[in-house]
Amino acid sequence: ASMTQQLLASPAPPPRPYRVCNWDRSLRKGVMAPSLAELAQRALDMPGPISLVLDEDGTAVETEAFFRTLEEGTVLMALSKGQSWAA
Repeated sequence: ASMTQQLLASPAPPPRPYRVCNWDRSLRKGVMAPSLAELAQRALDMPGPISLVLDEDGTAVETEAFFRTLEEGTVLMALSKGQSWAA
């Protein structure tokens, strides 16, 4: 089988646990998600597009490759348009 066929046939990664908070940390939620896209959809049921950053330092989590490097239980902050990370 070609590499493309192997990649397409590989099962989806299993869901992993993350913690998500809102911009002022007044809401916190545990979320199980297998991918960055699914985590963004499930994060705090926020309207409109959101961005996810690491709560510890505000680093943007924009790619699936970076998301996969995060440890289980990583705390992420969900930001709506106009909101920003603060320590």
